[in-house]
Amino acid sequence: MFKPAKMGRVRLIIHKMYTERVLSALQDIGVMQIESLPEEAQKLLISAEPIDYKQIAESAQRFRGLEGLLYPHGSDQRFSFHSVEELMGAAQSVAIDERVTAIRKELDRIDANLKDYHGRLGLLSKISDFDGELSVFNTRSIVSFVVYGPGLKQFEDSVGKRSKEMLSTKLGNATIFSMRKIDEKEFGSAAEKQRVAIEFMPQMQGSVEQNTSALGDNVAGMNERKTALEHELMSISEKYYPLVSALKEQFDIEMEKYEVANRLGATKAIVVLEGWVPNESTPALEKLIMGITEGRYILESVECEAMPPTKMRNPVTTKLFEFFVKFYSIPKSNEIDPTVMFALAFPIFFGFMVGDFGYGLFMLLLALFIINRINHPPKVSRLPKVITSFVMLLVSKRSLKILAKSIIPGAIIAMVLGVLFNEYFGFQLPYTTPFDVEQNLGQLLVISGYIGVFMVEFGFILGALNKLAEGEKKHAIAKIGWVLAGLGFVLFGLNVLHRASLGMDNVSAILSYILLGCGVVTIVACEGGRGIMELPSLISHMLSYTRLVGILLASVILASVVDLVFLHSWNHSILLGVVGTVILIVGQLFNIVIALFEPGIQGARLIYVEFFSKFYEGNGREFKPFAVQRNRTLARFKLE
Repeated sequence: MFKPAKMGRVRLIIHKMYTERVLSALQDIGVMQIESLPEEAQKLLISAEPIDYKQIAESAQRFRGLEGLLYPHGSDQRFSFHSVEELMGAAQSVAIDERVTAIRKELDRIDANLKDYHGRLGLLSKISDFDGELSVFNTRSIVSFVVYGPGLKQFEDSVGKRSKEMLSTKLGNATIFSMRKIDEKEFGSAAEKQRVAIEFMPQMQGSVEQNTSALGDNVAGMNERKTALEHELMSISEKYYPLVSALKEQFDIEMEKYEVANRLGATKAIVVLEGWVPNESTPALEKLIMGITEGRYILESVECEAMPPTKMRNPVTTKLFEFFVKFYSIPKSNEIDPTVMFALAFPIFFGFMVGDFGYGLFMLLLALFIINRINHPPKVSRLPKVITSFVMLLVSKRSLKILAKSIIPGAIIAMVLGVLFNEYFGFQLPYTTPFDVEQNLGQLLVISGYIGVFMVEFGFILGALNKLAEGEKKHAIAKIGWVLAGLGFVLFGLNVLHRASLGMDNVSAILSYILLGCGVVTIVACEGGRGIMELPSLISHMLSYTRLVGILLASVILASVVDLVFLHSWNHSILLGVVGTVILIVGQLFNIVIALFEPGIQGARLIYVEFFSKFYEGNGREFKPFAVQRNRTLARFKLE
């Protein structure tokens, strides 16, 4: 839990006949990150392609396209393909490509025609007052446009002055302008400068009524044909979509094996691959390979100077906070994974800085709303599109869901502390509490100071353990020196605060001098002069945790001021009371926004800067095993 999984680099040598099955097994169990072979080995081996992938690539492309043509059909049916031969046989049984393609092409043609017909019907509705022959508006040398809009009268006057060769037919709400084709460009330029809409009149024969009737019949016939085609395509989709989707998925999986083949080496008889495997999974992997190859394999450990990839392993309750650790930096495979510590500290810091029952409850409900909305998105959103688009521009849905979940424990702690602080949207209920923020500010500052001492000292202790585990004893001793110096500073500071004697008659003062002296000597011996330059940062990092109270106090005072304005406004008049209510709502919402972002940012910063810097280096690389996520197909192999 506090350390990433121990990794080992292994080399697997198998007979070439087992390549496809072994790669399928590695893909299904997902425990090996396949790496390129060393340069020396690559000179002795050739690239290995387990099977001919030309047909598989063509089939993958075929079913990728076919899936896009069918209507998605929600079915829980899953398929299993035990060999490439079985997969190819299933692919050949799907003989719907030509018909589905023909249906889609005809539907596209119908949609294009319907768009044209509806456009003509809309145009005809605007010139319904015209009772003449429509063919006169379009000839070899004449084109016509229908113009309408609020600026029509001004446009008519402007065009009439500019061109006397242009004919206009005025109707109820529109005017038809007819002109020579050579004047079309000039007419369009004039229309752009006015507040009018302009539509081109296509070639039509007969009256407005005749064309409207004929187009209506065409639209009805097209819609009938479209419905029949959609029903046919839906019927095909219900029958074949699950299988087509499964085949597409499996062919994509087979293509991933082809990509991995470039990292394998081979001779005429064997295939060699290397990669990183968690030590705890190696025995089960060997047992699986033994069964597949009937014992014809070699699995051996490989000495390697490269840093292994990092596989973080945290309990489900804290795994959520891996997101924040990775945001900072992925831990190296041989150092402490701070996810659990972040999961414990961040909600406490966040809740402490919010410190209001009402704000905590609001944040809890908001987080639950966001999670539910992402899990069950509505068909029609009632939220302003500007807000949703802005949020999605900043974070993805997955990241937003993680942030919402991370707020929940902090919001609950804020509610508990809000009761202890007697803070309810800045109002106070009629009961006495020993932790009133304004009256017990000094006590809270002392508590935040002790939190800072614990976090900084604990960070150095973790750093010492980390360096000791890596065999770097000198650096481990240096960390202990920082612990001693920190304790010396704390004892000296407490004596100053309590105005105690700093002379030799005070045991506590003597102890602070001893601890500080031993710490400084140790730091200088192990880190040199650079360590002395960093001593002031030790004090600043401990005192930095007093910002917990500073942000809490700022929130409490702002809420109190808003509440006070609201209460006093109702003592004067109803109008001022209404204004005060608006100030209350706007002010509280503003304070909630601050209480949501500032504690989150500052809480993470206290952990990243003042805590992580004492023991955590990061810059690891994430473990990315050769694996696949299946939705429509079943795995052939499982790890016992």
